[in-house]
Amino acid sequence: MRAILALLAFIAFAEPEWRTAPEADVLLHPFSYEPVTIRLAAGRPVKLHFVNNSVIRLSFSAPEFFASAQIRARDAVPGGRFALAPSEERVIALVPAPGHYRARSTNAFHRLRGMRAEIIVE
Repeated sequence: MRAILALLAFIAFAEPEWRTAPEADVLLHPFSYEPVTIRLAAGRPVKLHFVNNSVIRLSFSAPEFFASAQIRARDAVPGGRFALAPSEERVIALVPAPGHYRARSTNAFHRLRGMRAEIIVE
């Protein structure tokens, strides 16, 4: 019985297989994200590939989403937000938790112009 419990504990806390996780692109444009609705499978590892497609620094903020996800250690997202320089890319590997989350720019002017997205994890 102890061996079974130890095995179950190991499985529950084992790192996901990040190498084989599918990749989903999230493009940051001035005043918008693409796609506007990001759909992910709950409990399945995924690599979110963020690309800044502009000539200015842009940000992505989704604190509730990142706080609820299991994120690969080297991809930590302090405060649930980050910024990318022009043409910069970032990959964040994570296992998303079910729910509906909001993402938006940390720049108030960009938010007013519509730089926001919805993240749906089912």
